[in-house]
Amino acid sequence: MAHSRDEVEEAFKLYYRTGPIGEDWKAWSQLFTDDAWYKDHYWGTFHGPAEIEKFLDVTMSFAPGVYTPMMWYSIDGDRVVWKGMNWADNFKNPGGDKIGFETMQLMEYAGDGKWKSEEDWWIAYEMQRFAKWYQEFGEPYDPDGTMSLARDDWGPWVEWARPEPGHKARPSWVGQKGLKPTFSLKEIDFGVRNPTK
Repeated sequence: MAHSRDEVEEAFKLYYRTGPIGEDWKAWSQLFTDDAWYKDHYWGTFHGPAEIEKFLDVTMSFAPGVYTPMMWYSIDGDRVVWKGMNWADNFKNPGGDKIGFETMQLMEYAGDGKWKSEEDWWIAYEMQRFAKWYQEFGEPYDPDGTMSLARDDWGPWVEWARPEPGHKARPSWVGQKGLKPTFSLKEIDFGVRNPTK
């Protein structure tokens, strides 16, 4: 039997504020059940809070300027679907144009504030186009890493899905000893890779 919409929505708000806004990936991973699975259709499938946290740490730290404003969300019973825009601020021309790549998440609520599954979908071509933009307008203008955590534009979409005024981003992977950021499937030695066609 599905949980009430109010319960699911409150759990989802906590999920989004802890992860995409707060970037506390350790606390965020604890919002998944012990037997949860998280499937990214490029990276593979990760099981349980520890693997889910590790996956977010190594991939999110690879491009520290990237963050994910929410464009919309929908709740149907215990299922939540939400769409985000992965982008970064324009360091070359502050306040200037930016591009991003859209991502879609399908989640299943387990109760007691926890989630039993998440699937992430995005288009590789759009991500690659964004990566080229980021190399031109992002990284070269942020050599000491001071600008990449600015997160200045959360879009015009979902009013509650943005930081409080004065919020300073401090992702949980910052300063983490032994962390090796990666954007290579070959370097990820945990989780289960998706079968190739």
